[in-house]
Amino acid sequence: MAIALALIAGACDGLTYLALDGLFVANQTGNTVLLGLAIARGDGFATLEYLIAIAAFIGGLAAAALLIERLTKRGVRRVLSVALACEALLIGLGALIIEIAGGRLAGGTSELLAGASLAVAMGMQTSALQKVGSWAIRTTFVTGLLTDGTLDLVARGLDAAGSSPSSGVIPKERPLSIVVLSFSLVAAYAVGALIAGLLFKWHGGTMLFAVATFSLLLALVTARMRLPAPDRRPTPSVPDQP
Repeated sequence: MAIALALIAGACDGLTYLALDGLFVANQTGNTVLLGLAIARGDGFATLEYLIAIAAFIGGLAAAALLIERLTKRGVRRVLSVALACEALLIGLGALIIEIAGGRLAGGTSELLAGASLAVAMGMQTSALQKVGSWAIRTTFVTGLLTDGTLDLVARGLDAAGSSPSSGVIPKERPLSIVVLSFSLVAAYAVGALIAGLLFKWHGGTMLFAVATFSLLLALVTARMRLPAPDRRPTPSVPDQP
């Protein structure tokens, strides 16, 4: 599931980068850098665009968290399916705006609206997956995945050498499956961007309709899966080893 969502995030970022004049909708680290550059060169429209995308992503995070919280209180177990369905609709809305505008935008209200819709979708994906999965899984945060995975490998290397990590810089190792998944998600994100680059040659940003369809199919699949309800208990602390 997480790998499929990373593919979606990479594809959305790739297609919007090409269709929306260099805008990311999942990778907010990139948008933050571009925001600073836009301010430095006095580009008012680009500054507004990146600010809206970052704010929309935050809005998506909050919206999904609140939605899942409310559904959980009502006893709804398919919360991930609901969140993914909302994500699919938002991606489809962004694709529709791009389609109406001709497949590729370079300024104007349409670009701002399309970017905002897609950024909200990516924020919802991130929040929903972590609410029902694990805080170790971030399908839109490649830097965090690389950091966590690499530090896990360092911790395992120290253990293998008979020297357990003693500083807070190197965390206690996590299950190997999570380490493998971290690097797999990075690869999936890159593959999603690669697919986006190839699809863009055919029909431009309107290929986001295909991404929206895939997201909707994923929502239908998760609706039939037996997923645990979101765990709202605090994570138990791990006692220090002697």
